[in-house]
Amino acid sequence: MNTSRQQPSVQIGENKYISRAEFSSLLKTYNCFYEDKKNLELKVHEDKGKIVIEGLLDISWGIHQPIRLQIDDEKLSASPSPLQPPTEPFNKASGMTRWGEFDDLCKIVEQEEEHEPLETEKIQDMVYESSTLKPKRYREPENFNLIRSMSEVALVKMRVKSQAKLAAQKAQRHRFSINGHFYNYKTAVFTPTYGSVTNVRINSTMTTQEVIEQLLQKFKIENDPNEFALYVVHATEEKKRLNDTAFPLWERLLHGPSGKIVKIFLMDKGAEEISNAVAQYIKFEPPLLEVILQKLNEEEDKYISNIVFKYKREKRFLVQQLRTRLMVRAETSV
Repeated sequence: MNTSRQQPSVQIGENKYISRAEFSSLLKTYNCFYEDKKNLELKVHEDKGKIVIEGLLDISWGIHQPIRLQIDDEKLSASPSPLQPPTEPFNKASGMTRWGEFDDLCKIVEQEEEHEPLETEKIQDMVYESSTLKPKRYREPENFNLIRSMSEVALVKMRVKSQAKLAAQKAQRHRFSINGHFYNYKTAVFTPTYGSVTNVRINSTMTTQEVIEQLLQKFKIENDPNEFALYVVHATEEKKRLNDTAFPLWERLLHGPSGKIVKIFLMDKGAEEISNAVAQYIKFEPPLLEVILQKLNEEEDKYISNIVFKYKREKRFLVQQLRTRLMVRAETSV
């Protein structure tokens, strides 16, 4: 690195700069905090003379509206059959289906479920335990003659269902979960637990809006990124919203690595900010808060009275001056 071309200061935001010495100290403190977790340390490099840091940013869930998960990768189609499909359409009345009649074996299950129940289900309904009359769980037939008596369609369905289940499990393993919540049709719309923590890999050139988009893309969330905002929440309950052009990773570095002091929350865009003056009262007990509120009301009434008295006095003075001048003009005109 050519030190002669280094800038004396580091830009950390719009019209915000810190010295290189201060930046080095902040970075060293941050990485020392994660000395035992190397994957959480921040990496730094220069791009055209500009300092760029990158790493994982912890973000806490603080939204109240439900989120919707995408379903585009939930169902993976099986590999196409090497056999050529027939020119005639599928004939349900034939009761037989050859392996080559469909490019995607999953279609067999879908079409058959729409028209008639599975033959395996019929077999399950007809088998009961001798003493309780409870239907037995279906088992793979051990007798080869029983396997031959089943139609080819039923055998294909059994194989396709097992393949589809394995494919879904494989897709689930490659899809990020939200604190253990994986996508399924019944819980595709839900609200993450408040305060639960996730993370996303970003760099210091990414703005607040870009970080939100990256987070939603990671978990395949359909909601519009404009519905959310990032907030810096202090241990004192002070809460400040980051504007859309801020750089969250720089904010994290400036506030230090400890989540016990400062956390970054993803919240609904309309969430209210809390100033430091108000935040200092939040953790007090209700009786003490009532006393403080009474004092504030008394100070407010006193302030209002002083303002009203001040303007009444000035108004009275102006009225007297106006009357005096009108009287003088009347006397001179006579």
